[in-house]
Order: sequence, then C-alpha cells, then structure tokens
Amino acid sequence: MSLIPFIYLTGCQTVSNATHKVGNIVGLAKEEIPQANKKGVVDVSDSNISQLEQLTENLPNDQWSYIENKKQDIYDLKNKTKTGDVLSLKLNCNVTSQNPTFSIENSDGQVVLKAYDEQAGQIQFLLDNKNYGNIFGSGQSKQLTAFKTQVLHAKIIKIYNQGKLYSFNNHKAELLTKPVSCKAISTLR
Repeated sequence: MSLIPFIYLTGCQTVSNATHKVGNIVGLAKEEIPQANKKGVVDVSDSNISQLEQLTENLPNDQWSYIENKKQDIYDLKNKTKTGDVLSLKLNCNVTSQNPTFSIENSDGQVVLKAYDEQAGQIQFLLDNKNYGNIFGSGQSKQLTAFKTQVLHAKIIKIYNQGKLYSFNNHKAELLTKPVSCKAISTLR
C-alpha cells in the first residue's frame, strides 16, 4: 500500500501555493543556489552537494567571486567567462606553508590547465598584455610578487599555453587580496 499525500484547497489558498506544498512533500521543489552578493562574495556554508554542483554555472560572468565555506574553513576565488571557462587563482594562501596556485576549467568542469603541471609546457601570464611569464615556475618569486601587486590594477588577465589563449575580465580584483585555501579541494567546484 502506498501513501499518497492528500492536499485540499481552502478558500484562501491559491493553486500555486498548493502546488508548492505538494512539490515540497514529494521533493520536487527547486533548491535555491547560492548567489554572489554585490561585493562578489558567495557563502556556501549551508549548501548541500546538489547546490554546490550548480554553483559554477550560476556564478556571475567576467568578475571575481569569493566563495567561502566558513563551517569547513574553505575559501576560493573563481572568475568565469561568458564561454564557461573558469579561472581559479590562489595568490594569498591562508596557510603560509602552501604554495600559490591556479587552475582553469572548461565549460564541462574539466581542468584543462593548472600550476606545477610538468606536462603543460610553457605557461605565460599577461596583465593588460604585459607578460609576466610563468609566475608559478621555480625561481619566479620576484615575478609572482610583481604580478600580485599589478593584478589589482589590471583590466584583463590572459593566460597563454600551447597555442591557446584564455582571457578573463578582472572586475572585482580587490577580492584577490583575500586569503584562500591553496590546497586542491574538490568541494568548491
């Protein structure tokens, strides 16, 4: 014997209210996806797996978004293009023993380029077309320091690798000064 929820309308209810109640009972209600506030900060502390899976597609385009999970002490910075490429740039690690890093994901969520990948070949970072080389390469601490200062004033960040040029608008660049979790974390996709 199956249980069927029985809902009836009173004179004061509307059909949409009843539909919403039925949806909640059977689990069909739409979950609210965390959104960036005006400052570009997204709090995912109380989000479930389903909401986190949809987070990247709902990030604003062409600007930095600071994603924070205070309950798990995890912080990330992401910049999504209109084409769906996502740059995660981690310049200021909240654990000083960890190294700054970056990754680029395509619109399918696959990592297509990342720091410290020996198979990637030559990587070049450009700020408003000024080339800083591979700021994550060994012996590049001076270039990384200069990049961290100049990125706050740049309009466009470009990353060139193996004939492919990735370009990201640098709106809300002030978020790049916030501390982030530099260890690879898959929960903030």
